[in-house]
Amino acid sequence: MKQLFLTTTGLLALATSAFAADLPARVPMATKAPAYMAPVIFSWTGCYIGVEGGGNWGRSSQTTTTTPAPGVPITGNFNLSGGIAGGTVGCNYQVSNVVVGIENDYSWTNKSGSAAGLPPTFAATTISSTKEKWIDTLRGRVGFAWDRFMIYGTAGAAFAGTSVSVADPAFGTLTSSQNRTGWTAGIGGEYAVLADSWGAVSVKLEYLHADFGTKQYFNPAVVTPVGTTVVTRDVKLSDDMVRAGVNVNFNWGGPAIPKY
Repeated sequence: MKQLFLTTTGLLALATSAFAADLPARVPMATKAPAYMAPVIFSWTGCYIGVEGGGNWGRSSQTTTTTPAPGVPITGNFNLSGGIAGGTVGCNYQVSNVVVGIENDYSWTNKSGSAAGLPPTFAATTISSTKEKWIDTLRGRVGFAWDRFMIYGTAGAAFAGTSVSVADPAFGTLTSSQNRTGWTAGIGGEYAVLADSWGAVSVKLEYLHADFGTKQYFNPAVVTPVGTTVVTRDVKLSDDMVRAGVNVNFNWGGPAIPKY
């Protein structure tokens, strides 16, 4: 009986081993590889519209060109200041890290300043003022981009609507207006805070200097009802603008290119 039991146990062991050898090897379960997210590079290529605003400062002076003292300062140099706000439109084209473009902006401003006449030629009671009502710049831009951040230089033409006033208690106030043309140049930085398939939203901060040279006002000279003459004068004008802005960029072909 004992021998029969041992024989049976041995046969079962051999059968189990043979069965196990015939089983197919276990195939490991397939796992899905994580999706590969390619890094992207932002592109500034495209056109944009925006709004901007800030401060506008400058200098002016008024010098007579007629009798009684041609070439004599009426006021000397004086400061002007005010606010500025308006709209912007432009286009960029990016090659590698270099961005080139053109931009036009039109802004309202209330920049103004005044000074008293310089005795003995001009009465200290007479106040001469220079005022700027609007300013428009048309500029080229050249920038260098690090993905969504760009720094740029800019230069071009500047246009302004201006007026010069002369006020005195004896005759009231007289005003002469002129549109002026000059040049402008500056620097700035821009950062895209939001990017999507249609384009991007960016914020910028820039400084511009504009110089309008010299232009004549009250030409010909004006004789007031009390017999005082408001002389023809050369008026110098310059601007320094610091402004922030928000642009909506409509990029050509999307704002980002996959980099594999």
